[in-house]
Amino acid sequence: MAETEAGRSGAAVALHVRNLSKRYGRLRALDDVTLSVHGGEIVGVIGENGAGKSTLVACIAGDTEIDAGHVEVAPRGGAVAVVWQDLGLCEDLDVVANVFLGRERGRGLLAETQMSDEARSTFERFGSRLSDLRARVDSLSRGERQEVALARALTTDADILVLDEPTASLSVIQRTGVLRLLREMRDDGRAILLVSHDLDEVFALADRILVLRHGTLVANVSPLEVHADDVTALMSGIETESMARRQLNRLKSLVEQLSSADPGASLPIVMSATAAALDQDMLCIHLIETRPGGPVLRRTAAVGLPPRLMAVTDELPVGTAGGPAGTAVQYGEFVVADDSRDDPAWSGYLETASAVGVRSTWSAPIVGSEGVLGAITAFSESAGQLDQDRIELVSLYAGHAATAIERERLLDEVRRRNGVLESLRAMLETLAGPDRVDGGLSAALLALCRGLNARAVGMLLPESAATQDGTGRRWVAVDLDGTDGQDVREAAEAAPPTVGSPARLARGLAVAGLPLPEGRGVLASRWLDPGEPSRDALELLDDARRSLALALEREGLERARRDASAARRSQALQRDLLQQLSHELRTPLTAIHGYASTLQQPDLTWDADSVDRFLAAISTESARMERLVSDLLDSSAIESGVLRLRPDWTDLRPLLAAARSCVPRHQAIQLEIDVRLEPIWADHDRLEQVFVNLLENAVRHGPADGAVRVVARPTATRESVEILVSDDGPGIPPEIAEHIFEPRVRGDGGSGAGLGLAIARGIAEAHGGACELLPGVPTTFRITLPVEPRKEEDEMGHAEQLETSDPAGWQAGG
Repeated sequence: MAETEAGRSGAAVALHVRNLSKRYGRLRALDDVTLSVHGGEIVGVIGENGAGKSTLVACIAGDTEIDAGHVEVAPRGGAVAVVWQDLGLCEDLDVVANVFLGRERGRGLLAETQMSDEARSTFERFGSRLSDLRARVDSLSRGERQEVALARALTTDADILVLDEPTASLSVIQRTGVLRLLREMRDDGRAILLVSHDLDEVFALADRILVLRHGTLVANVSPLEVHADDVTALMSGIETESMARRQLNRLKSLVEQLSSADPGASLPIVMSATAAALDQDMLCIHLIETRPGGPVLRRTAAVGLPPRLMAVTDELPVGTAGGPAGTAVQYGEFVVADDSRDDPAWSGYLETASAVGVRSTWSAPIVGSEGVLGAITAFSESAGQLDQDRIELVSLYAGHAATAIERERLLDEVRRRNGVLESLRAMLETLAGPDRVDGGLSAALLALCRGLNARAVGMLLPESAATQDGTGRRWVAVDLDGTDGQDVREAAEAAPPTVGSPARLARGLAVAGLPLPEGRGVLASRWLDPGEPSRDALELLDDARRSLALALEREGLERARRDASAARRSQALQRDLLQQLSHELRTPLTAIHGYASTLQQPDLTWDADSVDRFLAAISTESARMERLVSDLLDSSAIESGVLRLRPDWTDLRPLLAAARSCVPRHQAIQLEIDVRLEPIWADHDRLEQVFVNLLENAVRHGPADGAVRVVARPTATRESVEILVSDDGPGIPPEIAEHIFEPRVRGDGGSGAGLGLAIARGIAEAHGGACELLPGVPTTFRITLPVEPRKEEDEMGHAEQLETSDPAGWQAGG
């Protein structure tokens, strides 16, 4: 309202009425009315009969005494010209005399000719056909008198014109001329207050509209922002929506519903809103559907259609054979059949429409971003053309329908692509999982089969790319029908060597090539419907073949890497074993060779005691060499992950006693075995080796007069047992404690190869247990062993041989 408050051109206020009130006895004609009119502005004043319009004009013109308030005219003393509703003419004078009454031209004598010329010029300005300007006013018609009153006001030099119903009695042509003239005067800077009961006239002229009701100014509005119905409601005081506001509210409601509705419900919502906005009882929407024989129109939504009309409009051809709907779609234009009685083209489904009482119909094309999508069609029981406003309204709702359709199709495409991506994700997660690819191919193919909505999927692989399980299989398949999938395999075997992207075959089959380093493989699938696969399925099949090829190639590279890593590790173990053998065995071999060569000296004779001493030394060194070789072999087996166990139910009581007896100074070893200790599932000989190593280590590092304690007891859960081996030694230095279980790590003054603790931990972990050094003094080692067989042993039926599952875990644990 900034423009309307300050005038069309920012001109100053020419007329200002402040707090104007006027009473006629007990009747309040005007009550505290305030208004302003700027130069170059037309302000319309409207109201019902008795609203106070004419009283306002009389107060502004000074013809009526004001009870309260005042009227300001700028510049002060400026002239105000008025056209009264009752015209205010002198009927016994002629036309010219009335036009110039009180403003006669001439000095002393009247300038009759000059006044006649000016009067005629004024009448011509607004198209008057009054020819006899010397005729008495009482001889003129009501319309001609209206022209005289208007001409009198226009010939003044007043800056302010107050017009009370100035065109009430004029013809259409004369009224058009007056409206044109008023616009020109406004453009010249005149301030015009137009009082009228004609809303069309006020909306055509006014820059602002003031509404009077019962002497009170109730509204000051812009004609650009309201509709005539709104002004009528303000005049009468009835709260009612205008047509424009109703349509705006409907459109706003439609937009809000579409923004929150499920895409599948958008089109019915648009159709219902269109029917309500156009007051149509029968409405339907057809969309283009592509068929092998060409496009057709399929009805997707309808409201109010009789059953017979529903039956014949379910599908329509595109073109004139499809009636208004087909024609609107073909040419992309609005089509109207306004009367069935006069329209020769009223045929086809329109004949059925006529039979159920339809007299007229129209169809509007639904145009989207890529062309015509369909049509909105309405049927009416009355004949008649649509006016331009309703046609534009139909086009507006058709635009909303196009938006709803494209939104739904876009979301369908997104859902379709998401389905493809989800299927690929499920397949790739399987292939990228912790299991080897050849072990997960069946699971990956199952995910692919479900994503394709197929019944069977299979892969024909080159020999070197097949699963390495000893069977040499080259065919991997998933068949949801429970058959052998022979037709899928035959299709894969018959595929040409050059097959790449997916290709359709007969009987719902499709094949695609798998480019692999070992040679080309084939991915094949079968659907239940012979018309399959769809475009989506082919896209997914194409993406899947690439992903499978990459996964198989990755597996081949990983297999080659593992083989190379195993070869390097084997070489390292061999070198390490040779180094240890050459280093550790040199001492006992040297001693054995020395004693043996001494005994064999031909020139020396040894007494019996010396011979016995030499033979005892040879025996001791041979036993030492045997233990070293055994430890080196065990260490290599643990590092290589091939340590083999022969478990059985083992009682720890005799096992610990036997280990105690194998250790020098065994009398210093104290055994404390809990009576609740039950047999455990373990390899007797390997566990004895563990405890012999730990006891020898404790005796070696403890003081000569110290004791070694062995405590064996079940844990709190009774699912495992723990054995604590401790001595009275000074403890293990912290810098060595972190590495004590690593091979070839010795404590201060230690002897041997440094493999005892590493072997003890490796054997304990191979049983599913642990071997650890407890912090603090005395030095205490704790061995924890499970009571029951491990799960994999149960599944293997208590297998006699079991490989360690984590060959390097004992090193990391150390």
